[in-house]
Amino acid sequence: MPETLRDTYPYWLKRTFRFFNYRDERKRFFREIGIKKEQDQLIRKYNRETENLVIFLVPGADRKTGKDTISGGVTSLVSLCEESAKLSKMMNAEVLMTVFPREFLLLKHENFENNVDVFRFEQLPTYFTKLKSVLIHIPEFLVAHFEENLLESELKWLVSIPKVHVNVINANILLMPSEHVVKQLESVATKITITAAHTKYCTQYYRDIYGVPIHKFSAWISPEQYVFVPYEKKEDIIVISPDQNENKAIILSRLGETKLELKILENLTYKDFKELVGRAKWALTFGEGLDGYILEPIFSGTVAFAVYNEDFFTPDFEHTNGIYGSYNEMLENIVSDIRKLDNPESYKAFQKEQFDLCAKHYNYETYQRNIRLFYEEKYSFK
Repeated sequence: MPETLRDTYPYWLKRTFRFFNYRDERKRFFREIGIKKEQDQLIRKYNRETENLVIFLVPGADRKTGKDTISGGVTSLVSLCEESAKLSKMMNAEVLMTVFPREFLLLKHENFENNVDVFRFEQLPTYFTKLKSVLIHIPEFLVAHFEENLLESELKWLVSIPKVHVNVINANILLMPSEHVVKQLESVATKITITAAHTKYCTQYYRDIYGVPIHKFSAWISPEQYVFVPYEKKEDIIVISPDQNENKAIILSRLGETKLELKILENLTYKDFKELVGRAKWALTFGEGLDGYILEPIFSGTVAFAVYNEDFFTPDFEHTNGIYGSYNEMLENIVSDIRKLDNPESYKAFQKEQFDLCAKHYNYETYQRNIRLFYEEKYSFK
């Protein structure tokens, strides 16, 4: 069947076809009956007469398991939603989170502590009927699919609202869509902004490229959220990010020469994740570099290693302890560096330098202030 023809079919017909032909779709249908009932009850706690609404869109449940997945991006979105809800009176708005349109439903993120219920986007047009403004926060990697995933009724609802502000949450510059894709949001939005998680890509340069205001939200990670475990209580464990990387196998093989227990940070609840990185003496990321796989261990008293990535790190991280210039440099030095540092005096001095540098960039009060400034339209780059 040609793709162009399939695209003309109404959504209900596509769902019916998938129901009879795909087992996952049948499991989804019956699983979501209960979720929808609870969502219909929970939404009643919001003022349906409100004229202002703030929406956070989040990826849906896993297709196979029907459960929520955990990632730095998801925990960041939930944190932003929680912090935004604290400002609801200032904004005179209701704040809620929904699954990205047409994705598998979930009611709540169960893998980490939070107070955010998750709704379905299709509830909104019939519940909030008196809106004068709506602000929709969309993760960068979902922007290209937003309008195409909307039902006709949802699109008509958005078009009927006088002020539609779409904010693109840029948590990873490598996933950011082109300026052309962002501009396409103008078909539903009267205003577009971008918020950045890192200082490195909250700049006038990106303001000029995208042609819309850019503001720094920062990241939800900060020292206050972690239990600092001192060297004396650490275990001979090195925790490793689950990222795929062509250099990973050889570096892990080199680490096999040590007495360390290698633990990949995957398939964990967030509580277990934090407990493990606190116990670990060392941490290693193969991802962005300046990510939760290095920041969270450092704030837990752990020494972390990464390779400098100019897309994410600010220049003050270059040549810093534990930040290598390349994976070849990491391969050559990480084992000897670990051996040199594995004593209380050297470890504590090294770790303090890492901690202090990260704490300079990631602070809870600054995070809250940046969020408030966004809603006050006091953007970093107007």
